[in-house]
Amino acid sequence: MKQNRTRPKPISQLAAALLLVVCNLTAAVAATPTGTQINPTISNTQSIELIGGSTETVSWTAPKAGAYKLWVQIPSPSTAVNATYNIYPQGNAVGNTSCSSTDPSYPCFQASVDQATASNGWAQLMLNNKASTSWVFTKTGYVSTNASGIPNSQQLGIAKLVYQSTVTPPPVFTLGQSYQGGKIFYIDSSKQHGLIAATADQAAYPPGIQWYNGSFVITGATGTAIGTGQANTNAIVTAQGPGSYAAKLCDDLVLNGYSDWYLPSKDELNQLYLNRAVVGGFASRYYWSSSENDNSNSIAWSQYFGNGSQYLNGKNGTLALRAVRAF
Repeated sequence: MKQNRTRPKPISQLAAALLLVVCNLTAAVAATPTGTQINPTISNTQSIELIGGSTETVSWTAPKAGAYKLWVQIPSPSTAVNATYNIYPQGNAVGNTSCSSTDPSYPCFQASVDQATASNGWAQLMLNNKASTSWVFTKTGYVSTNASGIPNSQQLGIAKLVYQSTVTPPPVFTLGQSYQGGKIFYIDSSKQHGLIAATADQAAYPPGIQWYNGSFVITGATGTAIGTGQANTNAIVTAQGPGSYAAKLCDDLVLNGYSDWYLPSKDELNQLYLNRAVVGGFASRYYWSSSENDNSNSIAWSQYFGNGSQYLNGKNGTLALRAVRAF
């Protein structure tokens, strides 16, 4: 194995066109890009150099299907002024050596890098020098290169290739996180949606606020499950009209730039009780839910935030209130 060579050897002096050198990079020209690092298939533990004129092909297979920007690591010494990389996003047919972007089955794209100026660093593979260049790979897609078009006085450096995903990862939400006007107190199974509570009561007790609008009417707001509070609130406001009562207060609320607040359902209110510590500002009082008791014109569900018990209260009672919204 040859190491620390000061000049390339002519092909005629090589038993094989492939020379291996231990990968011992010093300070890089650019920081290592984020993404999945793939070693060249020809060597799993070393960087390599191909003497100009070599037809030995090196490739890097995509880690999985996806959209990626591509970055190649250029080991030192690398002197290839016009190193050409073939990008086959959908793989290639066995024995096919052509590279055409118009191939209907196996389109291929070429990107060139001046390794002499990028040596000991990373270089992005781009089309028309556009940093936004990315390709959509199938699971059989790959990138390859060889030194066949490089003068034998130059060396083509080969090391790792980074597949940098261009898909923005989904946000990570946590209970108690300040978000969209309040604090998160519930996250559903998708991990991308949930419920937010205002950080202070909209109606503290005393004096509290009534559920009804002065008359006992059936509103049809019987949903109790998580996800039914908004529909309950709409039903209550439609049935009871304008006035000063719990659902209307939430429906009219504009807080921290958001206007889609509502009175939580029975189960939503319970989730709010269970995670009350991460939201804060609650008193050991009874809080209204938007859940009417089975089409009753006189009672609705509430919850005592002193111990978590849920009760049926007369709609004419005055209780505390905390608005919520969905995200």
